[in-house]
Amino acid sequence: ALIGPSGCGKSTLLRCLNRMNDLIEGVKITGKLAMDGEDIYGNIDVADLRIKVGMVFQKPNPFPMSIYENVAYGLRAQGIKDKKTIDEVVERSLRGAALWD
Repeated sequence: ALIGPSGCGKSTLLRCLNRMNDLIEGVKITGKLAMDGEDIYGNIDVADLRIKVGMVFQKPNPFPMSIYENVAYGLRAQGIKDKKTIDEVVERSLRGAALWD
């Protein structure tokens, strides 16, 4: 766990460690960041990395994409590629949260 005052860089460090910065258009990464001796910006499976480094946000913070894509993201990260399956799970999830209509 990281604990510190507001603005000290906790979230920035975690975004580096779990490669959330990859989602920022035009981001430039320099240098090397290793975890367990492996460069996390090398050719690795980002989903496996994110299993090791989790973030809990104070407020819900969707990725900068559609609501559908935000819900589908977790499915795709788990290797589910079938569009029909993704569509069904997304619709069921959004209906369950009263967000479909």
